Amino acid sequence: MTDENKPAAPPASGPLPDGLAVPAGEDEFAGIPSRRGRHPVIALGTAALACFLIFQIKDDLRYALSPSVAQDLGDARSISTAKPEGLPVNRYVRLAGNADRESAVVLDTQGSWHFTQFFRLLGTNSRIFVRRAADPLPAELAAHDVFVGRLMGFSNLSFQEAIRHHFAGHVSATHFFAPTVVRTALAQASGGSLLLTDLLGDRVSLAANDELVIDMDRPGQIRIDFPRERFVDQAAARAAVEQQAGQVLEAPGDAVDPKSLALVVTFPPERRDRALQALGEMDRRLHIRPAHTTYKSRVADLGATAEAIVVKTAGAGSQALPVAQIQGVATLAAVQIPDDALILFEGERPREHFKSLIIAAFLLGFAVINLLALRRRDR
Repeated sequence: MTDENKPAAPPASGPLPDGLAVPAGEDEFAGIPSRRGRHPVIALGTAALACFLIFQIKDDLRYALSPSVAQDLGDARSISTAKPEGLPVNRYVRLAGNADRESAVVLDTQGSWHFTQFFRLLGTNSRIFVRRAADPLPAELAAHDVFVGRLMGFSNLSFQEAIRHHFAGHVSATHFFAPTVVRTALAQASGGSLLLTDLLGDRVSLAANDELVIDMDRPGQIRIDFPRERFVDQAAARAAVEQQAGQVLEAPGDAVDPKSLALVVTFPPERRDRALQALGEMDRRLHIRPAHTTYKSRVADLGATAEAIVVKTAGAGSQALPVAQIQGVATLAAVQIPDDALILFEGERPREHFKSLIIAAFLLGFAVINLLALRRRDR
């Protein structure tokens, strides 16, 4: 190849395409301005945001690192009076208790078909709630009132305010009281309100307009529900009773089943057992049970004597109900969730929150990178 055909060598110095002149023997990129680093405020804000997000999931991080063996707390009633500081909150625990399915609600996620039960445990003064595992519930969990999962404060629920308002305004639970407890409370009452403890140990506050239902025993009297298919009318049922030397006292007319009619009867004590056996053999569908009378009254219309609960009747009269003859006293009361209530998330194990550790590690690394970049800028 001749010299004229050789490619020309680049000049040692001269103008570059961008107009920068590079002296001979120096780096040709030395004149290119370096990219400006991230503003310190942005770096600090990014690191602070990452740290804030880590703080928001701190409970999940602690739970992920907690023991995976459930701590047995025994009966829920035994811990319902303990302070939150003395309980293993945010730990994997096991609790036993009777579920109040009467006042249970069903939770669902909007746009999802996954439903969970949400209920309180009886005898805990509405302080301990359970959020059951999602349906379908395994048979081994449904067969026993033993709940295993994560114990948390009720205030940790994101929807706690909505749940509190719903229970207070729309959910009621039935409470049963010992007649002697009601009589004593009425004798000591002042201002028309009562504070009672039901048979399961829950405390119930009743206002003057709240209603109590009193079931009164009627000694020696029996209620019999006769099937209309065999006893076509009241006369036929009455004849069957009188045939056994019984006496019809009244016909309540409040039979739940329209295919039956009810009579309140009495028999001579020496013939009662034989008479009831004979009636039962006439038709196996007879329903025989002790007769009772139900009284519904406001708390303000109740009083007490040494041995009885006094109920105001129509007009200005009143009736004394001997405590010994009262079968039971009950009321419906709204479920109030106390501020220090607890909730157990059934089936939630520590290992399910290992992903929180990964997220926290990522956020921590992101914060460290931004702080290191800020440090290099200061140099």
